[in-house]
Amino acid sequence: MFSHRRYVPILRWKEAERLALRDLGDDVRDRITPLVQLVPESIAVGKRTATAGHALLKVAGDMRECWGTRPLLVDLWRIDPRLRINGSMHPLAYLARNARASLVSMVPVTGLHRDAAYQTAVREAVAEDKRGSCLRLSRGDLGNPSLRPDVQRLLKQLQLEPSQVHLVVDMECHDGSYPDFDSLSSLVPDIREWRSFVVASGAFPPDLTQWKTPGTYSVPRLDWLAWLGEIELAESLIRKPAYSDYGIYHPTYKPPPGFPNFSASIRYTSEDEWTIMRGEGVRNEGGAGFAQWPANAELLCGRPEFRQCGRAFSAGDAYIAREAGNYAHPGNASTWLQAGFNHHLTFVARQIASLFET
Repeated sequence: MFSHRRYVPILRWKEAERLALRDLGDDVRDRITPLVQLVPESIAVGKRTATAGHALLKVAGDMRECWGTRPLLVDLWRIDPRLRINGSMHPLAYLARNARASLVSMVPVTGLHRDAAYQTAVREAVAEDKRGSCLRLSRGDLGNPSLRPDVQRLLKQLQLEPSQVHLVVDMECHDGSYPDFDSLSSLVPDIREWRSFVVASGAFPPDLTQWKTPGTYSVPRLDWLAWLGEIELAESLIRKPAYSDYGIYHPTYKPPPGFPNFSASIRYTSEDEWTIMRGEGVRNEGGAGFAQWPANAELLCGRPEFRQCGRAFSAGDAYIAREAGNYAHPGNASTWLQAGFNHHLTFVARQIASLFET
């Protein structure tokens, strides 16, 4: 069980995100519970993974390496529901078995609209591991008049009580149109009974193409500001929700293009906004290519957002400071996203902690 003081980042378990988790300090690890959402690339067959089964085995090993034995919420809803491992085993069941062998404290995430095979795999994992489950509700679920009986039906199927289930209300894209926390709490059945209560949303833009020219831009962290505003005025709330976001990604998942000309950009989180050091496409003809990253890092290190934290703030900040001006080893899209995610996770976890300590 955890309270509104905990941070629940939603991560897609790509290389940058999992290595960002690996490099977190213990003070940050103690304050967050990640919700890992596997995407098709997470189990893609490649040089090191001959089959989806091999890929899931690697996922379990990576979870142990990058997160250890702390609880980890894991959702497979974006994985093809027809996929079976070794011809018959549901991927969630297969991952749960290998996570168990790796001593990973995996908590399976489900929703109201998963198929019967998915729910069976969740029920079996819950029965074996005795760690309960996580129910992820969507914005559409909240408006459904059958929400209460649907939730009760699912809990009966999983053989769980609300006190054994983490509840995540995922509003996805933050557009300011969803109910305030008082109204939200009244829509959720038995709000006081759930093991934990989390409200998730994300305000990071879908991509950086809205800025046509290289430069420095700012994006307000509207998801954080909305949660903060409600929590600070929430003495009368039935129950305060924990904060959850999508980090420095947009909430809507899109499969990556085959051969992207991605921009050499840096995403950096501060008190109430993101600073975007926008580069041009690394494959632009006649462009500066990968050398833009160390150049942008130099500019970022001179800005007040970075100076407020400093290179010792996180592993991500140390990377930015170390690689600023290092044109011999400019890094790549994954390493700079890793630095941005590591900084973001550290910043938000400490931001929440300092809010309640104050």
